[in-house]
Amino acid sequence: MNRRSMPRRTLLCVASALAAVGLLPACGGGAGGGSLASATSVAKTRVVIDPSTPGDLERLCEETNATILGAIEGTDYTLVEIPKGKKIEEFLKDLEADPRVEDAQPDDDVKFPEGDGTTIPAFVDEDLSGVRAQAAVERIGAHVAQRRGRLGAGAVVAVIDTGIDPTHPAVAGRLWPLGYDFIDMDDDPTDVGDGRDHDRDGLVDEGVGHGTFVASLILAVAPDAQIMVVRALDSDAVGTAAGLARAIAWAAQNGATVINFSGGLTRELRLVGQAIASVEARNVGVVAAAGNRGDGVDFPAALPRVFAVTSIGLDDVRSPFAGAGELVDLCAPGEDLLGAHPRSPTGYARWSGTSFATALVSGGVAVMLGAERVPYGPVVARLMATAVPVDAVNPGDEGRLGAGRVNLDAATAPD
Repeated sequence: MNRRSMPRRTLLCVASALAAVGLLPACGGGAGGGSLASATSVAKTRVVIDPSTPGDLERLCEETNATILGAIEGTDYTLVEIPKGKKIEEFLKDLEADPRVEDAQPDDDVKFPEGDGTTIPAFVDEDLSGVRAQAAVERIGAHVAQRRGRLGAGAVVAVIDTGIDPTHPAVAGRLWPLGYDFIDMDDDPTDVGDGRDHDRDGLVDEGVGHGTFVASLILAVAPDAQIMVVRALDSDAVGTAAGLARAIAWAAQNGATVINFSGGLTRELRLVGQAIASVEARNVGVVAAAGNRGDGVDFPAALPRVFAVTSIGLDDVRSPFAGAGELVDLCAPGEDLLGAHPRSPTGYARWSGTSFATALVSGGVAVMLGAERVPYGPVVARLMATAVPVDAVNPGDEGRLGAGRVNLDAATAPD
């Protein structure tokens, strides 16, 4: 059983929600902007820098003709555009021995686990009642918890994803009034395509529907919860580390009870870790997908302070695509799930992935938190203590699937 200590860090001072998109002065002759639109087209020309002092960074930019785009709230980092004609590797190499720089990294791409064709949605002739009644929801004990009146009322789940179709009947009426789009940098986080292949993989708008699908599963488990829509992935379901960090800080500032991030990076970035640490004093936890790479755990799910979720089938056997390792906390069904999809003719699709197992667990956290706003740590401990062990049916993966399958029946049972 994977027991991990809860973090105890102090909340960093962060600006107000509107200031979250404010900019520092530009230097080196460039114009500030900080827009994360077309995330994949800008990530290779942008870096994140933790300076010794802000003044050091301004002087550094003046010397190198780089441009400060904006502070990344909830962290010590600033987003910087490298000089034109300079390769990002060369720019970072120049900073390695500079005493004015504590840390500098590329503004890495953030993607959803189902990218690169790992799994694709299949449009089906089903409806909302099927989403709520499906076997995966039953398998985690959600229906028993709901009959006990544990419906997630009072919980606000921030879905940091591709946005959401607010008109879809699976989510309409359950949306938190505040949302934000860290791709277009505006307050309309609608899940829409733009007809462009941003990540140049030959597919157009393959991410559209992912956020809506995730939200519908959360609400299938916690139907009285509210969904806070935070768009940090574009229509190809790709974003940047800076956008993710900003989204995490913004969600916590604006009322989130728990944050669901069904996405990740393939390596650790201290920037994102700082953003997650910054929300803890607000009693906001983060639930993230372990990833679909077959082994190992994606970041930030790999952080000790993040609730990492992987996928199993209805038979409790690890899904072929599912990430596994000692850093996994819980598992949930993630195969052939039914959820809302705005591009389906019927409005619904079936899809597999750790993204969707993560959504079920986030719904479970919402059920446990409810209106009481109990401390997040004890909720995590309760869910892990009551999980159904799955090691016996997963020879070779013992200790790599967390505490087991989430079990809301046992978790919500009276003591």
